[in-house]
Amino acid sequence: MQKIKNFIHAYRWIIISIGLLVILLMLAVIAGRLFTGMAAEKVYPVLAQPEETEAPSTFTTYPSSAATEAIIGGQGTGLNCSIPTMMEKIAFKREKDGSNISLRFRQACVMHDLCYRHGYATYGYSQADCDTQLQRSAYRLCRQIHGQSSDKPLNPLSMYTACEHEAKEVLLGVTLGGAGSFHSRRSSTFFEYDPQPSMADNYVVGRAVPEGIVTDPGNDLGIRSFYFWRNTVKMRVLSAKPGTASASAVPFPNALVATPPVVTGAAESNGRLPLPPLISLARNSFSETSVHLIPFEITSQNSAGKTRYTLALTPCMATGRYVCERDADASVNKFSIIENKPFLLALTHRGVLSSNKTSVEIEQKSFLKNNAGSEDAMPDYALNGPLTAVHNQYRFLPHDMLLERDFSNKVTHAWTFARGVQVSPGGKQFIRDNSGKDYSIRVAVARQPLGNNPANAIQRFSLSARETDEPLSLIRLGKKEGTALVGLAWSAEDLKRVEGGHPAENPPLIKIWRVPLNGSAPDPTPQALSVPVPLPNGYISVPPIVARLSTQDPALMVLTRVGPDIWQSQKGQETNLATSKTLAVDFIITSLISQVGKPIYFANNYQLRCEIGLDKQLQSPDASSIKQRAYRTIYGRYNQTLEAKNPADQINHIKSDLAQRWRMSQVIVSERKLEKEGAVMALSMVFNGFPAMSFQLLLKSDNGRLRYIHSDAEPRFINFCYLKALQGNL
Repeated sequence: MQKIKNFIHAYRWIIISIGLLVILLMLAVIAGRLFTGMAAEKVYPVLAQPEETEAPSTFTTYPSSAATEAIIGGQGTGLNCSIPTMMEKIAFKREKDGSNISLRFRQACVMHDLCYRHGYATYGYSQADCDTQLQRSAYRLCRQIHGQSSDKPLNPLSMYTACEHEAKEVLLGVTLGGAGSFHSRRSSTFFEYDPQPSMADNYVVGRAVPEGIVTDPGNDLGIRSFYFWRNTVKMRVLSAKPGTASASAVPFPNALVATPPVVTGAAESNGRLPLPPLISLARNSFSETSVHLIPFEITSQNSAGKTRYTLALTPCMATGRYVCERDADASVNKFSIIENKPFLLALTHRGVLSSNKTSVEIEQKSFLKNNAGSEDAMPDYALNGPLTAVHNQYRFLPHDMLLERDFSNKVTHAWTFARGVQVSPGGKQFIRDNSGKDYSIRVAVARQPLGNNPANAIQRFSLSARETDEPLSLIRLGKKEGTALVGLAWSAEDLKRVEGGHPAENPPLIKIWRVPLNGSAPDPTPQALSVPVPLPNGYISVPPIVARLSTQDPALMVLTRVGPDIWQSQKGQETNLATSKTLAVDFIITSLISQVGKPIYFANNYQLRCEIGLDKQLQSPDASSIKQRAYRTIYGRYNQTLEAKNPADQINHIKSDLAQRWRMSQVIVSERKLEKEGAVMALSMVFNGFPAMSFQLLLKSDNGRLRYIHSDAEPRFINFCYLKALQGNL
């Protein structure tokens, strides 16, 4: 006892200091939580309290052509809730054995990340739009989580109040953690991620249509752009002749949320599917979960040597063979052709106050009836089997559901993902893990065969995939090489540089999890392959595209860069570059070579560079609308007298607008068939907001070797294009 007294006496000031430090830390935690709560209530408005109980939207991807395997958005910096670790521990209460707030609200944060990086260029979203969506999504998630975890009935009004407050805190934390990270017109790039763009009312998307419906192969570039404006849709056909053919705007039917079309692949099924190549999966709102099939029917008529096009959005009629409306939890859903029939794949995850449902299931809902006139049903697949519950169901919502295809392009499996969920030994089931330990560095996967396969064929496994590796995509390798899951990431050191606004020192990495040919689970540790670009910066700001051509076995990756970045502002000041007349668009095209038992590598690397004359673009007939818009921005009005003055600062402003729009344009990789060359690769850039000024480049692939084909379809504002091979397997 005396020794203890002597020790305390000798080290009393250290003990007192530690005690004071503990008290100060406790006070800091209490003060932090009080400040966070008070600030959130003061800064953010009262949330509307929707009566519907559905979870918020999960991001999805829209392949723009039948040749597209994957479009990898996110700009390589991962998807997460960017709340600083210390702030999260101090400001946000964590229940015993519960997960932290970055895991609970990850679905809302993922959409917020993509909105910050791509929302402006794609949908015209402002930072306020992104923040509003985050707050509403966090509110919906809170209701889902509390509904799933409650053992006793709750007073709905009190629960709504708690969720409203927590949603405001999430927004405050993400805003403080990601302050200054919103990408405006100078750095935002095009990437479709929003499955229900209800807040967007002025945007353009492009799609490549199958060669079989191109009416004038020598003139029709096979690209259709769709202008969504105030719940109407206007179509434009990109052609080789000056100007483009447009179809009058039509209203989106039944007051549904105007939703961009998906490529069905129907034209590739020998006419057996009574569906057009483009359809939309549209919804009414979050108030009900039904998904409506809307065909995009494009017709043409030749008159006096001129082709006229018509777009019709005729609501699918639930008669004959069609089932046009399917009810499903629509936070995660996909259109797919399974066993040569059109299906809606939905990941159902209901866990709300009015439901005791504890399963997460992949539902297969057919859009066709069988010969007896009833719905052509296929089984649903519970991710944990029919008798075992899935806890923390919300953790399956932040990821896009991926579809695996065989080499004949048939969908064979669905992949779903969850962070903070453990897999039992042998992959027998997903086990309960409320804390969600190691969620930031590991993801659980369910790989489910589709069609009429037995339910017990599902695979469950874990992968060492970090949040910084997301989003994840599935691609097909060579004919005899199977499938791979891929993600795009920087090294840890370069990620810190990029997030700090500094240039990276090395090219980004492609993370590859290869699925063995026998169908067993991939190696949890990925292969890291350096991206083959001559310069490390700029080539993943525009989302890379993985495509598959009929003329070669390996998959192709296309990376795009618009530069140089001379049109960026410097320290908030516009640069005076009226004498700059050109802009370069660079494409890096490389093949992913895979061999059994050997690492994947890049080979046959090419750089295609095109120089755009901005002065020439301003002189094209289709530039009149963009010039008038620029004058109205400067002077609030437009007339020919103002344009005649033509001072250098006005021209510089307009050229700056053109340059920034090229950086925000949509890149489409597709295939066309030419009379002399046969199947060729088409690289199209749908000019942001004004698709009449788009362009397309053609390349021929012979045994992996590329050849640039000059075409009269290229607009006059392209000064030149050239293709050069890059040395070595980079």
